[in-house]
Amino acid sequence: MTTKLNPDQVNYLNIGLMIFSAALAFRFPFELFLFSYTVLGPLHYLTEISWLHDRNYYTQGKYDYLFLTMVGVLVTVMTFNLLGPSPKGAAGLLTCTAFFGAWSFAFLKGTAVRLGTLLPIAGLSVILSLFAFFTPLFAVFLPTLIHVFIFTGLFLAAGALKGRSLSGFLSLGVFLTLGGALLFFHGVPVEYQASAYARQNYGIFGDNGAPTNPFIALNFLTLQAFGLHQFGHPAGSLPGFISSVNSYLYHDPVALALMAFIAYAYTYHYFNWFSKTSIIRWHEVSHRRMAAVLLIWGISLGLSAYNYSLGFRWLFFLSFTHVLLEFPLNQLTLVGIGKEVRKIILLAPQTNP
Repeated sequence: MTTKLNPDQVNYLNIGLMIFSAALAFRFPFELFLFSYTVLGPLHYLTEISWLHDRNYYTQGKYDYLFLTMVGVLVTVMTFNLLGPSPKGAAGLLTCTAFFGAWSFAFLKGTAVRLGTLLPIAGLSVILSLFAFFTPLFAVFLPTLIHVFIFTGLFLAAGALKGRSLSGFLSLGVFLTLGGALLFFHGVPVEYQASAYARQNYGIFGDNGAPTNPFIALNFLTLQAFGLHQFGHPAGSLPGFISSVNSYLYHDPVALALMAFIAYAYTYHYFNWFSKTSIIRWHEVSHRRMAAVLLIWGISLGLSAYNYSLGFRWLFFLSFTHVLLEFPLNQLTLVGIGKEVRKIILLAPQTNP
């Protein structure tokens, strides 16, 4: 007999998981991320995709999810140049189109209407791509930090607003406070040294100046985008630039604080999903479905253990596609938060002048 937790108990459990995740991220930022992404990640992606599938991915059409899945395939192919060099900015354009297209999938009825919106949305994406923020936002941050931190926070906020729950608001406050503390107080122990395994698999900047793994590029771009460090790229001194970047990203307190934040955001994102079993009941599927999920999870673990580079390509596809398939739910959540806030404002006691 399984114990079913009520929403308050789940919220307090989540606070404990947040503290646990933050403590590990503080002490072992690179190693925790790699463990979470490799072990917890695929189980989360597979079970969430299964759960979304039973709810038609929160779309109005039966086959809308195929477009989002196709984008996941194309972006994976482009990211790893599996068919040769891809057009510059194409991944960001596809991700942006999928994000705004998910709004029409979630709210508009009529197949022709939903599909008809994709062309103007693609046009809007092209216009937005002219701005400097476009590629970092849609190609880098939306499927990574925005998904695991911002949208996790929004889900916590939605639950707290809907239940008018003190424990829900407390969990949201702890989630944001711990993230901010890790990011801004630069507290990773000075004696910390990333393991050779972490450096090899999280990535470095290679001799050609390109990152060996998209992970390390996330750190590099985040530091630059938020003005935490400007690396520059002096002409004629590429080796010195590479050495400086690799040293900074693995040793500087600011860079380590960012890594701790990333590890915390990803690890708790996964924990949050598993902690809500008794509320959203993602585990209530046929034995055959669950066996398939566990089998694919086991294959994912084995693939990463055998060849991390090859395993990472599979995990990237699985991770990125689950982000895309969640876009309609993200859109519904944003609208739901707006409705709950509006209710609170309308129900607030009015004071007479």
